[in-house]
Amino acid sequence: MISRQFIKSSFIYSVIGALPLVSGIVLLPFYANMLTTAQFGALFLYIAFTGIMQLLVNFSLDQYLGTHWVDFKDDVEKARENVGTVVSLLLVSGLLFVVVLSFSGGTLFASYSSLTGNKTNLEFYPWGFMSLLTAIFNSLFRSYLALLIYQQRPERFFWLNIFNFVLTIGISLSILFYKPFSLAGPMYGRLLSGVGIFVLALYYFIKEYGISFHVKLLKGMAVFCFPLFVYFILTWLAGNVDRYIVGYFLSAKDVGIFVFALQGTLLLEFFQSGLAYAIYPKIYAIWKEKNLNYGTTEVNRYFNGFTAIILLSIPVLVIGLPVIIPVVVKNKDYYLTYPFFAILFAGYALSGLRSYFWAPLMYFKKTKALPRIFLFSTIFQVAATIALIYYYGLIGAVWANFLVKPVQVLLMYLESRKVFDYRFNLWKLVYLPVIFIALVVISELVATPGTRLFYELGQLVIAVAMVLVVYRNELVPLIRERFTR
Repeated sequence: MISRQFIKSSFIYSVIGALPLVSGIVLLPFYANMLTTAQFGALFLYIAFTGIMQLLVNFSLDQYLGTHWVDFKDDVEKARENVGTVVSLLLVSGLLFVVVLSFSGGTLFASYSSLTGNKTNLEFYPWGFMSLLTAIFNSLFRSYLALLIYQQRPERFFWLNIFNFVLTIGISLSILFYKPFSLAGPMYGRLLSGVGIFVLALYYFIKEYGISFHVKLLKGMAVFCFPLFVYFILTWLAGNVDRYIVGYFLSAKDVGIFVFALQGTLLLEFFQSGLAYAIYPKIYAIWKEKNLNYGTTEVNRYFNGFTAIILLSIPVLVIGLPVIIPVVVKNKDYYLTYPFFAILFAGYALSGLRSYFWAPLMYFKKTKALPRIFLFSTIFQVAATIALIYYYGLIGAVWANFLVKPVQVLLMYLESRKVFDYRFNLWKLVYLPVIFIALVVISELVATPGTRLFYELGQLVIAVAMVLVVYRNELVPLIRERFTR
């Protein structure tokens, strides 16, 4: 049975852990109302640049630190060597990118603007350079958070994320209200909060582990990190290339509408990512203690519960967002996103299965499979996005975003089954999510603006009924424990 302590830590890692990113959602209506459409689009291009630079600076060392903690947590000297070396590499990497891009960044951004026919004019100074610094600061902070998760230290994890959230919101809004219709608020908010969390993370790293450099560890780090690095680069491409294709075939206005719709899915994205991070340390400990390479009921229940929560969350968000958005966003162009939400969210119904297939690849250090998975899925997404936009317009990009998710799950299964023998209830992890997806797809194909809410309410009722029936073994004991204490 899933314990109350697990529920508590899951809440911290999923909800609180998502706060640095959820701050973007909180700020979204202010950006939509207090920036021009062109500024709104430019901001998310700068944010995308921060994302790619963070991946380059970090080189997946945060994943190394978290995943390998179970290997050296009981050896103080080994822990100091590994953590200290990771911190040194992150600092040197950040400094190197600052030096290189200080000379080449202006040319890089000017070249991009020229390729777009100057329809999108991005500047390296000051905004691009600020994006680079933000990436460096976030890289060290995210690495420390990864370590805290695997150390099972939710209290410090909680307060660091609260600090980052409050600082980002406070600085961004203060400057935005003082200087509306300028990128100063969003950019300085991200940069200055980044300075704060960088200083705190560096302080704790030095205090607890020191800074060191051990050449003997570099080969092992490179072998583990490089496939993950390629994977995250491909993931970045998968998450950003579609908006560039939309801009090529359609218009900047369509890009803004599409990006706004994708921002709506971030609530579920961050929540399910936090749940996964809460689950992984638990199941890794079970696999290590019992030396398992096959599925067990004890482990399966974590992913069953994961799937149940996601299936209930999807229709709630699909119904709730069109109610909330008009209250906080007055630009009616963004209301065109309402028909997109059901399809965009439906792809997350397989999140539990995806997380299960991901876990063995990380635990057994089979990260070389990840680039293959996301290379093929990215190629599929690019082809699908181009074809569907060409024939169906903006809704085509939405369907392509949905279709790539089951493709990723299938490819991940084909790779992970090579190292892990899956034994789980097909109804709980496969059939029920697929039935729910089919229900959503059929509903959206026949729905009209006047009947869409009716169909979405039906999806919610059916999802609740199916979850209560299929996941009763996970839910009933938890409910009993809650009301009998």
